[in-house]
Amino acid sequence: MTPLLLVVLVIAIAGLVLWASLEATIIYPPMVGLLYRDGRFQRELLPGRHIRFDPLKRTRIVQVLVAERPVSLPEVTILSKDQFSFRLSLAPVMAVTDARAYFETQQSLDTPSFAHFVGGSGVHAALYPSVAAATLEAAGERTLAEILASPGVLTADVLARIEGAVPGATVSRLLLTAVNLPPETRKMFTDVERAKMEAQGALERARGEQAALRVLANAARLVSDNPALANLRLLQAIEATKGSTTIILGEGAIAPGGFGPVGSTGRRRDGLEAGG
Repeated sequence: MTPLLLVVLVIAIAGLVLWASLEATIIYPPMVGLLYRDGRFQRELLPGRHIRFDPLKRTRIVQVLVAERPVSLPEVTILSKDQFSFRLSLAPVMAVTDARAYFETQQSLDTPSFAHFVGGSGVHAALYPSVAAATLEAAGERTLAEILASPGVLTADVLARIEGAVPGATVSRLLLTAVNLPPETRKMFTDVERAKMEAQGALERARGEQAALRVLANAARLVSDNPALANLRLLQAIEATKGSTTIILGEGAIAPGGFGPVGSTGRRRDGLEAGG
């Protein structure tokens, strides 16, 4: 083997070793990378392609999601001031402000599952206990009726209580997604609301009957004071009637057509007028 060929072979081997030692990592928004060497933090990496020479595998890049997003948490069982037990589903809207602090306050950082930490479903271990404890305290100061009537007041109180509870992250909003009441509690509230609606309906019917009686009383008073109004009302009824109509008037009244008085015993039969 010639010296030139030996040099070329050595260079090729060295190039292959160098190529195998290069590691490329692509970070996509809204992720950021944390570069560690031998377990020590080096620097934060912005989105993009990052190539590093690591023949001994001493470095590691952890990706952390920093975008604001709602986080799904398990239901929280709480007890209201009036001793009603029920469950709430809460979803904090969280954004990571310090990726290093957020990541390094987690448990079991050496497990492989943290290679892409908080890539989608990861949640900081301090979030759920903080939200659950704050919700239990806030709900204990309010009755169930107050919580159902103004859920936004409860979530605002819980949000103020968990401020700074998650290292390296902020919770900007707290969404109340569901209120799960036990069946007996739901039935009780349903019965109460049904009773209120029935009472309201009975009250409205009574008001309608009173209004109708007042109208009738006013009409009777007007007819008593002005007998001619009865004749005018009769004429209106005659004008509104369609088809052939026979009207029997009382004693002393004038028959239609001016043929003289009609007795009070007159009856209507088959559309003909008969005098008694």
